[in-house]
Amino acid sequence: MRIRPVWFDSLGAKSMCVLVRTPDISLLIDPGAAIMQPRYPAPEELKLYYLGLAIQAILQAAEEATHIVVTHYHYDHFRPDHLEFFSRKTIWIKDPNRWINHSQWERARAFLDTLVKVEGLELQERLPEEEDYPDPVEQLPLAARAKRREDLLSKWQKRFLNLVKLWQKGPWVDESGFKGRLAFADGRTFTLGETTVRFTKALFHGIEYAGPGWVLAVVVEHGGTKLLYSPDLQGPIIENYASWIAAEHPDALVLDGPATYLLGPLQSKQNLERALKNCTQAVCGAGARLTILDHHLTREPHFRGKAAEAFACGAITGAEAMGKGPLTDRLARWKEEEILEEVLTQARARELDLDLLSERYLDYD
Repeated sequence: MRIRPVWFDSLGAKSMCVLVRTPDISLLIDPGAAIMQPRYPAPEELKLYYLGLAIQAILQAAEEATHIVVTHYHYDHFRPDHLEFFSRKTIWIKDPNRWINHSQWERARAFLDTLVKVEGLELQERLPEEEDYPDPVEQLPLAARAKRREDLLSKWQKRFLNLVKLWQKGPWVDESGFKGRLAFADGRTFTLGETTVRFTKALFHGIEYAGPGWVLAVVVEHGGTKLLYSPDLQGPIIENYASWIAAEHPDALVLDGPATYLLGPLQSKQNLERALKNCTQAVCGAGARLTILDHHLTREPHFRGKAAEAFACGAITGAEAMGKGPLTDRLARWKEEEILEEVLTQARARELDLDLLSERYLDYD
């Protein structure tokens, strides 16, 4: 198994894209990229520059891929404006019909509607399956022991119950209409030769009843080697997820870390403390030969000190896995040496094709 980091936040644009190759498959996971948030310590022009580099890197990786994974429908994980990422590939995606929030329900349908037209297929719909949706928080016994705001959980539970009404109403996208080219991956395992690709059931994108919805984690195995790719669990915040990651004992772990930059209205101190503790448990407990710890964590300059215990267990950033320093480190040096304007001039001289950057997708998720 060969694992190639394609782009990560530590390089200057939001992304968590990797290419995994075995003799049986070339799997591109989460081909998406988005611009850094307004408070990221770089000029807007430089943020656009690195976003363009990210899109170019993903385009190049997609040319090598036979299969594509989309773990959820945020633009830093899939780019529906770049259908060339998906052309002539087998595609495994997050179920667009259930365990999904309103915005991703709409994004998934818009993406699939465009994709089938380009591929000469037809988007088919069907009635929802009759299904019970048990409260997912009740299935998190380790998280129940953590210090949590139970009043907020009760409030946020209403969000989940409203989403159940959406899933039950439908209509659903019919997977059979894709003629085997595309499959809903939640909870499934796919086997190609001696390679298995295993998907979890839907996991919370962050805290219990998280507003952004749900994501899938992915486990790829071949020849006794295991990769675990865990996106947007934000730490993980939830104790059960950290325990599962550690119990898998992967050889390679790709993990998004705590969203330290959101501390305040969008991230309570209590939940950030949970996330940092669980991140350490996941990284140290997994004991992987390679651990890339990045994404949400590297969106502010002081991430390394805040997650010091996890990095002490051998984690590195995606940039470091690619032989580079995190951009936040380089920005600090450029400002100290008063050469940031020179760096911008060099970036302009590279004449990056800004047509790659559709304004519609220059948002922050």
